[in-house]
Amino acid sequence: MRAGRWLEPRYTSREVLEKDFAGIDFNALQVLCPGCKAPVRLSRKHPAGRIAGWCERCARAVAP
Repeated sequence: MRAGRWLEPRYTSREVLEKDFAGIDFNALQVLCPGCKAPVRLSRKHPAGRIAGWCERCARAVAP
């Protein structure tokens, strides 16, 4: 499993991430959180095709 990266500081709350990344991807990619190294499912999809997920332990958005 490869390591993910933090998204921009704008995504400091899960609600903002879910608003911008409104789509849900059921075949989500899984990466390691860059902070706590826990697996994070990238299940949120942006209309432009980007994907992201939310790390519960770090409370930050993660991208591939």
